[in-house]
Amino acid sequence: MEVLHALSGPRNVSTALMYSFAQRPGWGVVDEPFYAAYLARTRADHPGRKAVLAHQPIDPAAVWAELATLQRPTYLKNMAHHMDGLDLSPAAGWKHILWIRSPRKVIASFAKVVPEVSLRDVALREQLDALKQLESLGAPLVVVDSDDLLRDPERGFRQVCAALDLEFRPEQLSWPAGPKPYDGVWAPHWYAQVHQSTGFGTPSPEPPRMPEHLEALAEESAPLFARLANQALLLE
Repeated sequence: MEVLHALSGPRNVSTALMYSFAQRPGWGVVDEPFYAAYLARTRADHPGRKAVLAHQPIDPAAVWAELATLQRPTYLKNMAHHMDGLDLSPAAGWKHILWIRSPRKVIASFAKVVPEVSLRDVALREQLDALKQLESLGAPLVVVDSDDLLRDPERGFRQVCAALDLEFRPEQLSWPAGPKPYDGVWAPHWYAQVHQSTGFGTPSPEPPRMPEHLEALAEESAPLFARLANQALLLE
């Protein structure tokens, strides 16, 4: 079964990208299936924590078992930090895309929901760890800066699909507004803005100067982002 596994950082247009791939004829999507396992393992205090823990397995092995039963082509949206410490070998037969974005943009956006942002929340270190694992498994993968895609979505998707040996589908460029039946139970806390959208917007500008602790985190994140950006697909 064809699975396109997206390992994203948070606040990285990841939900809009999930909505986009849901428009591919015959495709399904899965929204962050390891979220409850992550919350249980780390005890992170995120909005909607109790609901997430009640609606998903907290044992990663149970999540992998569920994913092994997928019956149609699927876009699997995961946050890279949800996968921290997990063996990715069950995903060796999938195709993978690592979505990256300027860490200052990620931090500024994340802090609107969870003010005390940590390096783990930015997920760059976890993306690098996942990239190393997937390369060792010989899994097909690409790294893509989502801002590059937003500058010309059709051009970008044509190149991303070509790199992953997928047919480009113009249906991916738009979707209906509002909540979706495949949204995770955390959607009320995180998806309000994307629920108002029907397609991709232009890249947001770099945020103005943030509080000092967030600027320090952005500075710590910068070299990690640079390592990923050096491997990103050039969308021309």
